[in-house]
Amino acid sequence: MKTPDQIRHETVPNKHYGFMFGFFGAIFGFVLWFGGWALLHVERARRYPEYCAAALKAGAGGTLFSTQKSQRSAAMTSAQLRYVLLRYGNLDHHYDEEIIRHGWYPRQVSAAAWVAQHGGIPSVYDGQSAAEIFKWPEVLTALTLLASATSGMALDQRYRMNIISGIPFDGSILASVDDYNREVQGDGMRYRVKQWDDR
Repeated sequence: MKTPDQIRHETVPNKHYGFMFGFFGAIFGFVLWFGGWALLHVERARRYPEYCAAALKAGAGGTLFSTQKSQRSAAMTSAQLRYVLLRYGNLDHHYDEEIIRHGWYPRQVSAAAWVAQHGGIPSVYDGQSAAEIFKWPEVLTALTLLASATSGMALDQRYRMNIISGIPFDGSILASVDDYNREVQGDGMRYRVKQWDDR
């Protein structure tokens, strides 16, 4: 035979505050911290889609989150050259020959002179991978998720403890007829419903 406390433990509805707070906390944290990063790094945010597309076209998707510097190939495709210029830049003029080979300069000018003057392209990402670029937004979003989910679980636990302690709450406690009768030590309540005829 179950005691009233056991019935209460088994029939208390769960509010799922932990799940809801965690879900909305993750969305809020993502918008707040990644949006804040984008506002502080407008140029990086603007060119990051181009960087991702170039990495995927170059078959360097695996290096997108890698911290190891990719090998500098002697002969790169156009997509690979775009990728390394975006990530590493060309301030040391290491890729001048590749730029000339792909013809990325006005046809009416001297290729060597143009690349020497315009080929010192700075890196938008300073050689960093995506894991390094988004390190702090990711950490802060995870902390926001953890804090909100923990707060929600604490509310869940407090809600259950209040009900188990007998504090009134909004909502119904579901129980079978036998459990209800056993708890109140009676035969329950019955209502007789008949047609309402006032005419």
